[in-house]
Amino acid sequence: MFKRNKKKKTNQEFIPVRQEIKESSKFSIKDLLGGSVLSREVVTRQIPFLLFLTLALLLYIFNQYRGENIMRQIMTLEKRVREMRSESVSTAFELQEISRQSEVSRMITEQGLLLKEAKTPPYKIVMEK
Repeated sequence: MFKRNKKKKTNQEFIPVRQEIKESSKFSIKDLLGGSVLSREVVTRQIPFLLFLTLALLLYIFNQYRGENIMRQIMTLEKRVREMRSESVSTAFELQEISRQSEVSRMITEQGLLLKEAKTPPYKIVMEK
């Protein structure tokens, strides 16, 4: 019924894929050193992706550095805990040794105090209300 006029749209800027591949495959050391490789359309389209990769790499390096610092801190804190634990055990042992009845009476006589050991056991005083 209705006929449509099909007009072919022509794009003057369109480059066939094969021609683009041929142009992009031409690579020489002169282009690399001159910097013209970086101005090609294939490379310029990849700039956002390259920036993303650079950011990801920087984050990875930062994460690795931070992890190593945290591990170093953990190791030094564990070492301090072991040292403090051993110091605590040795101090508790020394206090236990000093607080024995025989050791207390020996220290009293060495210092020349006029204290004497009780002969009768202690007792509880109970008061009525």
